Order: sequence, then C-alpha cells, then structure tokens
Amino acid sequence: MKKNFFFLLAFIMAMMGMSCNGIKTTGDASDSDSTAIDSVQTDDGKHNKEYIIQRLNDIYKLQDDSKCCSERYQKLFNEAQELSEKGGMVFVDGDHWVQGNDIDEDWQYRILDVTDITPSTATATVLVNNFNEHEVMLKLVFERGDWYVDNFLTESEGGWGGPDAEPQIFDEAKDIQEFITTLKKDNEIAKKLIGEWGWVGDDVPELLLKFTMKDGTMKSLKAEDCYLYRLYSFHGPLCGVYDGKVQIGQRPDNDAIDLTLELNEKGDELTGHIMVRLADLDYSYDGPITLRKNYFRYKDK
Repeated sequence: MKKNFFFLLAFIMAMMGMSCNGIKTTGDASDSDSTAIDSVQTDDGKHNKEYIIQRLNDIYKLQDDSKCCSERYQKLFNEAQELSEKGGMVFVDGDHWVQGNDIDEDWQYRILDVTDITPSTATATVLVNNFNEHEVMLKLVFERGDWYVDNFLTESEGGWGGPDAEPQIFDEAKDIQEFITTLKKDNEIAKKLIGEWGWVGDDVPELLLKFTMKDGTMKSLKAEDCYLYRLYSFHGPLCGVYDGKVQIGQRPDNDAIDLTLELNEKGDELTGHIMVRLADLDYSYDGPITLRKNYFRYKDK
C-alpha cells in the first residue's frame, strides 16, 4: 500500500500471532542466525531482542501513530498532512499499519528478526501477509523511555515497471520529506501566478488568463478569467500547480481546454502545451503556447 501525494508514498505494517480483537498475530522471532548485535548492556532491560519484540507486539495492538511513532516521524507526517489540506489534495489513502486500504480478516504478521541494537536505534524485520506477503523493515528509535517506529521501508516486487523490473525500496520518511519539499515549491509557484497573463506570438490561441489566490494557499488558487480573445470564455476551470507544472482544464459539453505550463525562472513567462476544442465554433488547436505576465499583444507589441 502506498501513500498518495499525487505520487504514492510507501506503507508498511507488522502484525501479531495470537487472535486479538479479531486480528491474528504471531509475535515470535525466527531462529535464523544473525551476526548483528542482539542486545546492549543497559540498566533499563529494554535494549535486547526479547523486550523489543514485546514492544512491537504492543505497538501493533495500538496501531496509533501518536503512541507508536517517533517524534521526528510524527512531525514530518503532520506537516505533510497540513500542507496537503491547504493544497486541496489527498495525502494518505491507506493505513501503513495494515499495509493497505482493505484488511484481510486472516491477515497476519511474523517478526523475523530484531538487529543492529544500539543505545538509541534498532531495526526490526517483519513478514506481513495481508492478501499477499510483504517483507518490511521498521527503523526504531529509543526515546521517551521506550522504542518507537521512526521509519517504514518496503521493497516492491519489480517496482512500477512490472515483474521483470528492478525492485524499488520505498522509504516512507524520505518520501514524506520529498512530498513536503515539492508542495512548498508548488505553493511558491502558485503565488507568482497571481495577476493577468496574455498570449505571445502569432498562430496560437489568443488566450488570456487571470489568476487569484485569496488566502495564499494552493486550495484558493483560481483561474478567474480564462478566455480566448473575442471568441470564448471558460468559466471556473480547474487549476493547480503539481510537481512544478501549472495545470488548467475544463470540459463543458463538447468544448474543452487543457493547459500544462511551466513558469520561467524570472517568473514572467509561462510556456507549455495547450489543447483547445470549440465544437460549435469549429475551432481547435493542439500545440505549444507562451503566456507573458501583464501582457496584451494588441496593446504591448
């Protein structure tokens, strides 16, 4: 299961082995040999494999980020959630504790090993079966007097390129950070769009745009004016900035407009592709276009 931010974030889960509230779990680690450190000498009794397995069982009974995840992870997740809400997007479309949207009533997990135990970190490997099997890795940190999940990692089977493609590792914390960075950049681009834009050149649609943004968030970005000069006006088309690209689109009845544009470094020109079709007027265009800020060709040329 992946987290969705216009692209998908990776999810992971782990489970237990006696029946508990309808969830079947198994909590024993495998007997496989490991060269990693199984324990660290401390006075708290919590830095050994047996205790960490017990703690993991407790974590997956709760399946609650606020009680089970590290402060670093929670901060990242909350920031991404807040930014996505302001952007009018869906950040999470599933639950990383159960590795999916749906839960097999017979889903199970088994802790394979706990390794690399230090005073502040450890790694747990679990085999999860929720409709199908996934081997997942949990990065743990010791804080607030106990162990918490700091990151979820899982490996795809062949990646997105099919079964013959190279496997991909989905690093959830890394993906969340990249998602946050992208959203912030997109919001800065959106702010630079505010104002009026006009087409540049001959033999292209004579498109005029006016962007507004009431509260400084992507969710409030609107293409208030979107019309072909002396020809046709599109009312309230969908618009937004996604992964650095300005997207505008509307398909009322038999008419349609789709724009994908990129803002130049100076912030005064948008270049990209436009498809427009006006069936009643027997007009269509599918090709490149450039728009300039505060520019009207018949006045400024």
